[in-house]
Amino acid sequence: MISFFRKEGLPMLRSGEDYLASLRDGRQVYVGGRLVEDVVRYPGFAGGARTIARLFDLSASDPSLSYVEPETGEKTNVNFLRPRSVENLAARRQLHTAWANVSNGLFGRSPDHVAAMVTGMACRPEVTGSTRFSDNLVNYWRYIRDNDLYLSFAVLPPAGSKSGKSGSVQNAMRVVGTDRDGVTVRGFKTLATGGALCDEILVGNAQPLRSGDEAVAVSFGIRANHPGVRILARKPYAAQAVSRIDDPLADFDETDAALYFDDVHLPWDRVFVLDDPRASYGLFVDTPGHTLGNAQAHIRLLVKMRFMLAAAKRLGDALEFTGNPAVQGVFGGLAARVKMLEAGVVAQEAHPESWPNGYVSQDRQFMYATSNWSMEYFPEFAKEIQIMLASHAFQQPADVSAFDDEYTRSLFLELNRTEDFDSALEKYRLIRLMWNLVGSELASRNQQYELFYAGPPHVTRTRMWDFFDWGSAEARVEDFLAQDTTTPPTRPSEQT
Repeated sequence: MISFFRKEGLPMLRSGEDYLASLRDGRQVYVGGRLVEDVVRYPGFAGGARTIARLFDLSASDPSLSYVEPETGEKTNVNFLRPRSVENLAARRQLHTAWANVSNGLFGRSPDHVAAMVTGMACRPEVTGSTRFSDNLVNYWRYIRDNDLYLSFAVLPPAGSKSGKSGSVQNAMRVVGTDRDGVTVRGFKTLATGGALCDEILVGNAQPLRSGDEAVAVSFGIRANHPGVRILARKPYAAQAVSRIDDPLADFDETDAALYFDDVHLPWDRVFVLDDPRASYGLFVDTPGHTLGNAQAHIRLLVKMRFMLAAAKRLGDALEFTGNPAVQGVFGGLAARVKMLEAGVVAQEAHPESWPNGYVSQDRQFMYATSNWSMEYFPEFAKEIQIMLASHAFQQPADVSAFDDEYTRSLFLELNRTEDFDSALEKYRLIRLMWNLVGSELASRNQQYELFYAGPPHVTRTRMWDFFDWGSAEARVEDFLAQDTTTPPTRPSEQT
């Protein structure tokens, strides 16, 4: 049985060094057919691991990013603060912003994303429908809180399981047995972003289940190195990085992975829901979990869009085309998009939504409106920047090795019509940065991520249908229709 208590010798706020050391735990991470022996040293994961370590170091050194947890009386990461006020929501936003600034918003599922969801679930644990499972959930929140852990999640079935009953798809992860000690599961779950680098994985169902899906209606928390857990990573873009100048965003490749559970046995105290389709989905939508998690996503995207806009302007200044009024109009439109997203973030917090047990969250009407807006307009935002980049990315040397050779270096300077190498190099770096943001393979992955981080577009729109205040809007129509219809309308000739 797994006990939920603070690990002996570890501080409440752990350091980046502590985090990196914890990754050498025998986890089974595969890249293609290769089993990665040490994710901290493997080129495809090393930069991401260092980025996450910086996040822990930041929280440990900045008092504004911690709070005193009433249950323990100790300083704890603000990410685990169960909010009861506007001030608590603002403190959470400060943490999300500070962490997003480390990766310029490019690390989507940073450690504050899924942990925020579990924190929201712990605000209303009774949704599990069982006192035993409710206690398990709250104890799990305490466990990740007191050990300052990084969670990924796998909450979707594999491709091909997203229509009809999830339980009817043979390779979808399901319960294959129970005994006095726990539950055994087998099959695939997706999509564990950061799965190769996390401490723990939340497994559940973030899409509605149906009657007949009881076998897959299980939710639990599991260690990344738990026996039988296979982490099948996608191609890590960072593994192909040439230099920090040519690939300036390589350290922000957070990785994604499918998970295979090879007859994994879970102790009962790790289980939050079993054989209950409604409760497994309800952990996300009937608690503040989904709201707190999406708040992080919106704040992080705001940091990213600001960075992209500023980088594009710096490049425009370097290439001397921002003085053109037409170009200024394009930048003005992009700046308006940034402020619209900021308005959505502020609006969510302005009038907190109340939950049972005295907790609050961001308002879900503004939350899902912001998710819809981001899904619709971020691709256009990135496309406008890509258009401004034009062919500049294709006029550059293959990589920085061109600067090591005297002849190719001279050609590079001639291409830039200058003898000032530092000036030419600045342009080169800006062009490489913009290509990494909007044109590279990593950029394509990031744009796909922004489209689907809140779920498929139709699901995101449906959530707005569910939470929009139709009642007050339709009341105006009812009032209008209830007006006296016996009086004929006033004609223009009768007014004179």
